[in-house]
Amino acid sequence: MKKFLLSLVLMTFAGYMSAQTLFFEHEGQPVEPGTYYVIGDINDMMELQFELNVINGIADPINVTCQRVEIETSGMNYFCWGQCLAPNVSEGTVENMEPGMPTLFSAHFMPIDDMGNLVPGSELHVEYHFIERTTNVDYVFEVYFKYSLESVVDYNDVNVFSNAYPNPAKNTLSFNYNMPYDAQSSYIAIYNMMGQEVIREFINVGGSRLDINVSDLTEGVYFYSLIVDNNKVKTNKFVISR
Repeated sequence: MKKFLLSLVLMTFAGYMSAQTLFFEHEGQPVEPGTYYVIGDINDMMELQFELNVINGIADPINVTCQRVEIETSGMNYFCWGQCLAPNVSEGTVENMEPGMPTLFSAHFMPIDDMGNLVPGSELHVEYHFIERTTNVDYVFEVYFKYSLESVVDYNDVNVFSNAYPNPAKNTLSFNYNMPYDAQSSYIAIYNMMGQEVIREFINVGGSRLDINVSDLTEGVYFYSLIVDNNKVKTNKFVISR
């Protein structure tokens, strides 16, 4: 079974948000550029996939280029943007994307070499850069593909760790959770729009709910990350409004 894990890499969002022309969805849910993990059992599947719907958020047609930057790979991969490209092609452009219309992007990874032989322990670390050619704003999705024989906890499953609520929040931000007992250290870190950590609240693994006092924070947009054993496994945003 494939597991999909998210860990958003915080960036300086002020300029990004003001200039945003592209929006992204994964499995029908809005997502932000950042770091994603796609983990599968090699006994169940021979290809891992990562898909996005890319949406033009302005009133005019735009051209969008996708560039692949391989950081580390031990298998075969390719991506589809407008059309499916050969594994040795690292750039493609979709022209005249209509306003509000989603365009499908998909990335594919297989644990084989150029001769089709299985490569044990195959992994891929890659970046996909979506560049809107009018503004040249670069939206970066960093993706790790990995085959594993071990079970993986999907922290994006709301039954494992819920999204923050209420959202917008006033004075208290809450989470429901059912954390695995083998986690050594878990906490929620809250960041402002500049990426500065403003609150850190540790999680009692044996508990089921975490309430965080946010009354000292000013109104605005914030981001929270779930950190488990020094790994950022889930990130999302919330609003404080009073």
